Amino acid sequence: MKVKVCGITDIDEAFALSKAGVNYLGFIFYPPSKRYALHALTLAQIKSIQLPGVLKVGVFVNEPMDEVIATATAAGLDMVQLHGDETPNYCKEMANHYPVIKAFRISKRDDVAYKISEYLEDIDYLLFDTASSLYGGSGISFDWIKLANATRQKPYFLSGGIGPDDISKITSFVQSEAAGNCIAVDVNSKFETTPGQKNIPLLQSFIPTIKAL
Repeated sequence: MKVKVCGITDIDEAFALSKAGVNYLGFIFYPPSKRYALHALTLAQIKSIQLPGVLKVGVFVNEPMDEVIATATAAGLDMVQLHGDETPNYCKEMANHYPVIKAFRISKRDDVAYKISEYLEDIDYLLFDTASSLYGGSGISFDWIKLANATRQKPYFLSGGIGPDDISKITSFVQSEAAGNCIAVDVNSKFETTPGQKNIPLLQSFIPTIKAL
């Protein structure tokens, strides 16, 4: 199992997480977010973060495609995560430029298989987060069993309020048939001291544990 830490705003923390074994670093390019990367870092600084075995993911919400591509190029991103209401056609076009992670916010009423069906041919990865009034960052989990039988065609990231107390729950889930093609756990707010500042000791313990699954 791989680990993605999202909401990176500090270069030293990025290097510390690399040493801990993180696979993906998420940089949020959504100005309303408390973890907006460009409040703390320049595009050139993000580009300068070159860590062996670590992919840089840019998180965007309903941005014009040319702006996403320009930002991704200037920041030296490896992948683009679309966390808004982007259409299948938008995702298809974006996939011509960068590998695409399409995020879906899951509510109690959602039929996950139906929700993702129009996107499967045009994206590289799925990400499942908890539905909220915001675009991510709710700190709340959803019922992972809703992913059963809906996620076998594409690899996906499991997100949404995952914290250090969820290791046994994650272990049980990823080892079950219901997990399908879950390849990574995506964490953020539950591993922070303040928004955008990661609790490195917690992550240094969490990352190797999850990677061993």
